[in-house]
Parts: sequence; C-alpha cells; structure tokens
Amino acid sequence: MFLVPGVMGMLICLITIILTAMSLTREREMGTFETIVSAPLSNKEVLLGKTIPYVILGLLDAALVVAAGYLIFGVPVRGPLWQLGLAALVFVMTTVSVGTFISTVSKNQQQAMLGGFMFLFPAILMSGVMYPIENMPRAVIAAAYLDPLMYFVRLFRNIMLKGGDLYVFWTNLGALALMAMFAAGLAYKRFRQTLN
Repeated sequence: MFLVPGVMGMLICLITIILTAMSLTREREMGTFETIVSAPLSNKEVLLGKTIPYVILGLLDAALVVAAGYLIFGVPVRGPLWQLGLAALVFVMTTVSVGTFISTVSKNQQQAMLGGFMFLFPAILMSGVMYPIENMPRAVIAAAYLDPLMYFVRLFRNIMLKGGDLYVFWTNLGALALMAMFAAGLAYKRFRQTLN
C-alpha cells in the first residue's frame, strides 16, 4: 500500500515528460513547427496550445491511476479529493514544463527521449519511492529537495494514507508550485528563443 502512491507519481512523471518532450521535438523535425510560427499567434498562445493537451492528458492519467489504486490494489483515499486534484494539477504542470524545456534543448526525438530519461532516473531514485530519503548521503538529500517527484510522492502518501494533514499538504504543494513556476519560466524563455 505504501508503494502504490510512489508508483502513481512515477507513471504520471514518465508519461508527461516523455510525451511532451518527444512530440514537440517531432514537430520540429518534421517541419510542421514552421507553419505554427507563421500563424498570427503570440509566443504564449503557441506554448499554451502545445502544452495544455498534455496537462489534460496528465490529469486524466492521474485520475485513472488513483482509480486503479483504489479499485485494484485497495489503496484508501482518506483525504479530500480536492487535495488530490490540486496536487496532481501542480505536479502535472511541473512535469509538462520540464518536458517542454527538454524539447527546446533537443534537436531530435532521440535527444528528447534521452533528456527525459536523464531527468527521470535520478528523480525516481531521489523521490523516496525506493528507499527513505533520510537514509541517503547528505549531498544526495540536498539534491533530493530539488526533485518535484519527491514532493508529489509525499503529497499523495499524506492525502491517500494519512487523511491529508494541512501543514504537510500546503508546505509540499508550495514547494511544488515554486518548481512549477521556475520550470514554466525556463521552458517559456527557451521556447520563445526557439520560435524567434
């Protein structure tokens, strides 16, 4: 039961980052990106049009994973559903922003996939899913606090297994929201440079 929220976070992370990074890079590879650039749209509108479908897909995936955890594995949902939804929304926005940033740095789909996995493997290892963060070396613990998956796993475990303690919820959600804003700002800056 303790591992299921962590596996949920890993699945959402994997799908949103890899799909976002590869699809945007694929469009650039195929030459369809130039058509979008020539349209009378601002950079923000283009970026929102490219990322909102992946945010929706990530949220649907989160709902499906929570339902599967509850129905198949019997993981209780002791906290309120609005906390689950808000945590999933902020986390998906963070991972889609990371995927968008990876796509702006990558020149082809292979680089995008490799970049996604280079982010995912350390993120999964430092998230607390495999083993407790407290047992890691101090340098790794410091790096783990830069991992959005760690905050999401804490949020989901707190909401699903412990009932959603508000202090734990707001502190972890706040850290995740700061990461979402930072990742979205970086992705937008690189995306704008790519378009121009």
